[in-house]
Amino acid sequence: MSTLNRWIEHTAEFLARYKGLPVVIGVGLIFLDFLLLLLHRLAPGLPVLDTLATLHCFLYLGLVTALLGGLIAEVL
Repeated sequence: MSTLNRWIEHTAEFLARYKGLPVVIGVGLIFLDFLLLLLHRLAPGLPVLDTLATLHCFLYLGLVTALLGGLIAEVL
């Protein structure tokens, strides 16, 4: 249990120092999803690219990361 407490404490200190980092990471993931969708349109037929582009995994992950990062930055 003490390891989990230390991990949470270190994470909170890190996020307190770099408040905008989760938002920047989230925007980067959204941009990555845009690039994957663009590559899917330009070069169709790649199975992994088709799956990632049609599911929009990075878009949703980026939105959640940016929104939660903004909320955590307000608290810290």
